[in-house]
Amino acid sequence: MTRAVPDPDLAITAIKGRGMFLTPLRVDDAESMVEVLAAPQLYTFTGGEAPSLEGLRRRYRSQVRGGPTDGSAYWLNWIVRLRDDTAVGFVQATAHYDGISYIADLAWVIGTPWQRKGMATAAAVLMKDWLADHGVPRFCASIHPRHESSRKVAASLGLRRSEQLTDEGEEVWNMTTP
Repeated sequence: MTRAVPDPDLAITAIKGRGMFLTPLRVDDAESMVEVLAAPQLYTFTGGEAPSLEGLRRRYRSQVRGGPTDGSAYWLNWIVRLRDDTAVGFVQATAHYDGISYIADLAWVIGTPWQRKGMATAAAVLMKDWLADHGVPRFCASIHPRHESSRKVAASLGLRRSEQLTDEGEEVWNMTTP
């Protein structure tokens, strides 16, 4: 059996949208993102706490590598920016081959001052469409059952809640593109 692979151009690129754009993650983004990620409310459903600047730099150093050295997954991380270049959050996908095709596990976080303005949905749609255009046909997201905002974003992406739960009790949402 031939293993399906995503587009060889899966190298992450900037993505332009209406009123915003996504830029590939860089370690230097930690300086602007540490304040965006500082609000304790961002961790209500995911747990954890706001990262320190050095902690965020360490995390970003790991993430910009692009995935495990064995090639078993792609880590794709973008900073969500407004037209004036203000960083307001991030979107990310981990794409891996599951024996059938590539599936991308999607995630999104928008800083509290910019929430409830449609930015998470807009940024997540840009990311999902880019991934689909680059050969990733299946998508999922793990969402806390009480996180209504993320449930709405997932539904806007075309994901549907499954009966599956993660070990942490999050609902798994899925979709396959035509």
